[in-house]
Amino acid sequence: MKTSVRRIAFTCSAALAILVPAAANGQTIDDSGQWLAFFGNGKLHVGECPHRLRWWFDGHARFFDDTGGFGQSIVRPGIGYALEDSSAVIWAGYGWIRTSPATSPDFDEHRIWQQVTWSRKTPRANIGFRSRLEQRFVETGSDTGWRFRQLVSLRRPLEHAPRITLVVWDEVFLHLNDTNWGADAGFDQNRIFVGLGFKLRRDSPFRLEVGYMNQYVGRGPAADLSNHIVSVNLFWNP
Repeated sequence: MKTSVRRIAFTCSAALAILVPAAANGQTIDDSGQWLAFFGNGKLHVGECPHRLRWWFDGHARFFDDTGGFGQSIVRPGIGYALEDSSAVIWAGYGWIRTSPATSPDFDEHRIWQQVTWSRKTPRANIGFRSRLEQRFVETGSDTGWRFRQLVSLRRPLEHAPRITLVVWDEVFLHLNDTNWGADAGFDQNRIFVGLGFKLRRDSPFRLEVGYMNQYVGRGPAADLSNHIVSVNLFWNP
């Protein structure tokens, strides 16, 4: 267990050390906000593979102070196929995103996404990895943007309160190409979250996670952005 935790810590630290400081040398603009999210996934009992097929859905409402309220919404369904040991699942899906910038008109984005998730339960913690590839179609330009995202998470129940969980995760975003709507190949953003998860009872399919998230966005020649977010996430795993 200690070795696994060290590996996770090293991965997160290396990502931050390599990708973020290079962008952080310039001026940074700070903002704050509140992000609300719902995540659900479970088994699809269809055909000859009742225990392998999976469904996925996540929805988001994001609010920023500099927009005076609503900033972005996301609706993202998908389907998956679990590998034989069920610890790894291959996914594909679609995402619809509506963004309301502070100084320009609202716009829509459509995404096709593929990902692999892997999780492992140990006697003391749950370790998770998510590798996601996105193809992004933004109505403000004609190019298809390719982006890669890597998330590493650790969830550890508190020793004297097993229904409360310490949650730490980090996700790095990388643009894989330039686009005519503003993406530049290379570092896009980093998100790091620290918080607590809560269950009303151990066998409940619902879990609430509340905490602080920092979103650091690299913006090329413009000043980078550091968003300080109160993040509230509801998970449903029936």
